[in-house]
Amino acid sequence: MGVISLQLLVLVANIAGIYSILAIGMNMHWGDTGLLNFAHAGFFAIGAYTSAILTTPASGSGSGLLANRIIGFDFPIVVGMITATILAGVAGVLIGATSVRLDGDYLAIVTLAGAEILRLGISNEGWLTSGQQTLKNIPRPLEGTLPSMLPYGVYYFLFVLVVLIACYLTFRYLANSPFGRVLHAIREDEDVPKALGRNTMQFKLKSFGLGAAVAGLAGSLWAHFIFALQPTMFTPDLTFSIWAAVIIGGAGSYLGAITGMTLITLIRQATRFIPSDVPLGSKLPYIRLIIIGALLVLILYYRPEGLLGNKERALAGMEEN
Repeated sequence: MGVISLQLLVLVANIAGIYSILAIGMNMHWGDTGLLNFAHAGFFAIGAYTSAILTTPASGSGSGLLANRIIGFDFPIVVGMITATILAGVAGVLIGATSVRLDGDYLAIVTLAGAEILRLGISNEGWLTSGQQTLKNIPRPLEGTLPSMLPYGVYYFLFVLVVLIACYLTFRYLANSPFGRVLHAIREDEDVPKALGRNTMQFKLKSFGLGAAVAGLAGSLWAHFIFALQPTMFTPDLTFSIWAAVIIGGAGSYLGAITGMTLITLIRQATRFIPSDVPLGSKLPYIRLIIIGALLVLILYYRPEGLLGNKERALAGMEEN
């Protein structure tokens, strides 16, 4: 029982850590720059599938029975992770170049459409991704070479934790740098940096690229942890959870984004172990979303700046002159 409990704890810890890296990227888009990005699950998928394709062979058990995946490289894992990060960042810049001139709801619609196009492309291009089938047998870093005194998941969590801390420190530094101060100005009133001669479109594209790149890195970590991928892992409800985490933790606070994502991961994972024969047990997927939604409403009502957000910054630009 103790081993099972440890395995469950390690599983939840890894999921929370990887999703927290996703939330850091979203916080740069929304918390720092004010960009309504709904394509985050798409960038996550790009990172996951890029790393998986690059580190698995083209044929064999990973190809599936119906979808004959003819592309695969069997490269080292580090190559997959670096390429996944870069490719997701490039995708972010490309999507941003077509949409950052839009405001508010229009930007949200375009980015959501972009994420769905990516997901449907993954679902239909079986020669590259195994399509709707599972792309499996994704290698795990150093598996089989580490001391057996602890489960492999513990070592992987330590790796994820190092990456999470590095991302947190990097993005917090960027937020406090002159670059970050321009992003904050864009979020609060874009006309001000424009009047000071700043190319706000260029700063938005940089923000889009950086946030998407870290989402791609999270996707790569997810692929090598979860061992197998399916397109259903990257549906829009994942983006909703990330958005909820950033709002609950406090838009603009990277520590808040991590805290919010950890809280939501605990809610999502804890409810998975409720027996299905209890009242409403069969409705758990919907109840889970209701719980997260109710928590989001309570936070917005009683503490609109979020758990660790800044109240003055949250209210910036909301009052009419």
